[in-house]
Amino acid sequence: MVKKGKKWACLPEKVTKTPGWVAKLRVKNFVFSLVASLALSVTLFWAFHKFAVCPPEYAFAGIPVFLLFALALYRGAMRRISALFETAYFLEYRKVRYQSERKGNFQSETDVHNRTVWSFAKKLRNAEAHGRFWKYLNAMARTKKIPPDIYAETMYV
Repeated sequence: MVKKGKKWACLPEKVTKTPGWVAKLRVKNFVFSLVASLALSVTLFWAFHKFAVCPPEYAFAGIPVFLLFALALYRGAMRRISALFETAYFLEYRKVRYQSERKGNFQSETDVHNRTVWSFAKKLRNAEAHGRFWKYLNAMARTKKIPPDIYAETMYV
């Protein structure tokens, strides 16, 4: 998300303290995908040899296919994680907007956005400090609790 130019509320402390962590994670992901594709190809090689379906060497042609499948899974996981962050962020946005309107303190969009980013980052840092970053983020993203005024606005438009 940062590479796309979108503002992000919080990066885990593990990423900010050790900049090489992301590169190591990518290398580990590639190595794991390569080992998994080789293991699947060896299994196919054994099956082709055992059942004489076709020449066993054709099993190794599946390595690029398996790598493309691993790439698709990785991209899907990254999309899901970014959607999780966005959903959790917009829950916090709705809370901040509701609290300011309930007090009668109507704020501009940029003020609400800045307050939301501050509040969201503070909550995620606190959750990370207590070792429940992902648990808290998932709970925020999956909650169905929205302020009653927003619910009324969306239902009776």
